[in-house]
Amino acid sequence: MKGTREDLEMKKEISRRNFIKGTAALTAGAALMGLAGCAQEEAPTTPEAPKSKHVKVAVFSPTEGTKNAAAMLAAKFSDDVEFTDLTNAASRTEEVTFTAEDLAIVAAPSYGGQIPMIEGLFTNLKGDNTPCVVVCAFGNRAAENVYANIANIVSAQGFVVVGAIGLVTPHVFSSNAKAGHSRPNVEDNQTMAEFAKKVMDKLNSGTIEAMKLEGSAEVDFAKEISVAPKEFKAENCVKCGACATNCSTGAIDPQTLEIDESKCINCMRCSFVCEFNARSYDTAVKREFIEGKLSTKKPVEYFV
Repeated sequence: MKGTREDLEMKKEISRRNFIKGTAALTAGAALMGLAGCAQEEAPTTPEAPKSKHVKVAVFSPTEGTKNAAAMLAAKFSDDVEFTDLTNAASRTEEVTFTAEDLAIVAAPSYGGQIPMIEGLFTNLKGDNTPCVVVCAFGNRAAENVYANIANIVSAQGFVVVGAIGLVTPHVFSSNAKAGHSRPNVEDNQTMAEFAKKVMDKLNSGTIEAMKLEGSAEVDFAKEISVAPKEFKAENCVKCGACATNCSTGAIDPQTLEIDESKCINCMRCSFVCEFNARSYDTAVKREFIEGKLSTKKPVEYFV
């Protein structure tokens, strides 16, 4: 019976992660539809924003929900979109430059109401009085201090924050039908288009002034974040090293594959990239609480 139960739990975990990846794929597909100019006939239309010449997106997105939501948003601003994924630790070692003619979009998920606790996150981005939109992706909870966190960092790096938006994405602890399921949706898509138009109208007015966003600007690195217990099934591990290569903080030793808990932020990146169910998180222990508190649909919010 023990083996049967373990097999069942493995299937549940694989199904949960496949759902997250499937949702990410669907969201990416929606973003591509936006880039191609496609729209559902029954969806209400929003006047299209004047297109920016070039949009550069910088994103931290361990399970790719934030990345795909940012792609949907970027499509509202331009057909010319460039992505810089800063999720892996190695990706943050090189400077990424932006010009004054670019529109920057900087996106991160909310971890307990602030950006992930990673020293130097987004500080390798270098602007030149570059207009910037800050994005918070949250699992139907709240953005809280994320806007202010990102704005504080990028403002010191040569960017001018001209807008902020909070996008609801599936909560990584949730099951298929609860917190943030199928978000961003068609309604969110219309709100994003509305936001993009207002930002572009602001930019085209000729006056670019930095916004003041509410919340604590500083990241609290001592804050305790609710996490799900890690699980490692050595019998499933093929020593491919994907977890170590893709770790967002370099917490996994590439030789031993052991995790340095002092570096780990429990972003679930290792679980997301593992194709053999060797690394996973026991999200069931958090799911009931999360779904009970976050099942009521939250709207997209924005500030211009």
